[in-house]
Amino acid sequence: MSARWPLFVLFASASLSSSALASEPHSEDEDVDRTLVVGLGGAAEVEVADGTLCPGGNIFVEWDAVENGLELELGVSALGAENALQVPVDLLFKKPFRLTRWVEFMVGLGPEIVTTFNGPTKGTRFGGEAALDFMFWPWQRGGFWIEPSCDVVFQDGVSLGIGSTGGIMVGW
Repeated sequence: MSARWPLFVLFASASLSSSALASEPHSEDEDVDRTLVVGLGGAAEVEVADGTLCPGGNIFVEWDAVENGLELELGVSALGAENALQVPVDLLFKKPFRLTRWVEFMVGLGPEIVTTFNGPTKGTRFGGEAALDFMFWPWQRGGFWIEPSCDVVFQDGVSLGIGSTGGIMVGW
């Protein structure tokens, strides 16, 4: 994977959220509900068994299915791993907790499909992921997130990965 990939992700993240970041900051009297959130940023995962680091990018779409009760997130990452491209796709079911008007915390759990397009582990595998999601909304419709996660993938046994995604997001 090219060394320019992280720069592309940062540039695309800034472009995606330029209108949201140009909006005014929150006033203390306003409570903004966001039914749909789209984010773009970076991703990294470490395979616990051998310590292999897999960097890349991430994009997600999140929908508020049940207000203050359930959010659904579909996330896709592209990770470079040992001369291979790995694409994990996850569907997380999240319980949101609003900590302040501009800080949200969510606990998520859901299935994951990981496709490796070349290399010695080429193929599709299934597993599950657990994540903690921290969202910061310093602007009315724009903000940033960081989401540490742990995933278990079934591949000739069990593979355990610890990772994180983070970047800029826009909410409507």
